[in-house]
Amino acid sequence: MFLTGPSQRFRLFVLTWGRVLLFAGLVFLPSLTFAFQPFKDFFHSENEVSPVNVTAITDPVSVIPGKAFDLYLLVNLSKGWHIYSLKEQSEGESLATEIHFDENIFETAGKWMEPKPILSHDGALDKVVAVHTESVRFRRNLTVPGDLSPGEYTISGRIEFRACDNKVCTLPREVGFKTRFRVSGASDGL
Repeated sequence: MFLTGPSQRFRLFVLTWGRVLLFAGLVFLPSLTFAFQPFKDFFHSENEVSPVNVTAITDPVSVIPGKAFDLYLLVNLSKGWHIYSLKEQSEGESLATEIHFDENIFETAGKWMEPKPILSHDGALDKVVAVHTESVRFRRNLTVPGDLSPGEYTISGRIEFRACDNKVCTLPREVGFKTRFRVSGASDGL
């Protein structure tokens, strides 16, 4: 068929480019939805495994009012990952790991204790920093108030940290912890 008039050439032009745009839309539309997905969803999928696992335990597991006990946070890190010490690395940097209680009915004594950190060159930051690798145990001494009634109580909180593997560091993260603790009466035989 030979196109003779400008209206027929225009129709052919519209049909041709319409097909091209339709094809391009079908090919590139899925990649556009990926490009505009929220930042947090792109880097934190539901299948992502955290490099940090936290477990809380008390020693002893039961105490009478007025007595002290220790709360331990056992932090296990995936191979090759580290977290920073509880102490500030250098002035003005917020790399230090922090531990917070949600609501603490127990009396605290002193600060969180940590084993001596390792001085290591952090490739992600290109500097020497104080870190913990593999596993670390943080400890805090707590006392049961003298007027606290016997029963089971929950101790909960969160640990805030940045984990690094010498190539990349996570954005600051929080991992919650929770454990149960028993306050015994004086007649319970403790």
